[in-house]
Amino acid sequence: MLKIGDLVFLYHSERAKYLITVQEKGSFSTHKGNIPFSELREKDFGDMIKTHMGFPFHILKPTLADLSMKVHRTTTIVYPKDAGLMMLKSFVFPGARVIETGTGSGALTTILATYVQPNGKVYSYEARSEFSDNAKANIKKLGLSDFVEFFVRDVEKQGFDQKDVDAVFIDLPEPWIAVKHAYDALKGGHSLVSLSPNTEQIRKTKAVMELEGFVRIQVLEILERELLVRITGTRPAERMISHTAYLIFAQKGKKPTAE
Repeated sequence: MLKIGDLVFLYHSERAKYLITVQEKGSFSTHKGNIPFSELREKDFGDMIKTHMGFPFHILKPTLADLSMKVHRTTTIVYPKDAGLMMLKSFVFPGARVIETGTGSGALTTILATYVQPNGKVYSYEARSEFSDNAKANIKKLGLSDFVEFFVRDVEKQGFDQKDVDAVFIDLPEPWIAVKHAYDALKGGHSLVSLSPNTEQIRKTKAVMELEGFVRIQVLEILERELLVRITGTRPAERMISHTAYLIFAQKGKKPTAE
């Protein structure tokens, strides 16, 4: 049975879906009606519950994509379509030590913290305290605080405290300012991932990566399009998640020496 504090994804339709925390008292209200928490606690994942207006909701276990998309936002976030490839093309695993700079709302932090547990750590750097505080609250709500250490810092001026980390993730307006610090923090041969919304950012960032000694540099963009599968025919949806960011992947090589 569900218990107080459980995270639950209530699903009626794509226009009526909610990530909620089970409470001791009260009810959850939607435009489809109310669901008392006392009734919800008598259910389990996979069950169905009806609102007082008779609308059915499936009680689902939230996916990692659900958790990252539903964080309280004070900034733009890293979308699941981008985050998935970022994980696959970097060294993030149980026990890994990773740095991210540009915490934002903590969507990527959520994903990283989930992957590095039970004995890894995410070191998350953010220049603005209000963003860091919001991300910290999001991470606490998801029960991931033990796996994240937050820093409020201007990375360009102060760099990172950690050395020999497995991966570094950069999400900054001027990502090139953190490339040297990322090189110094990484283990040899390990991964740097930078995320930027425009082409001028990636051009300059790639150039700095090459100067600092990063190799195997690759720039990608991920586009996501859903298909509508119906008895009458299958076709692409009218809307799609197109451009969200350009992704730069690189690995730490030998720093060039002057000849």
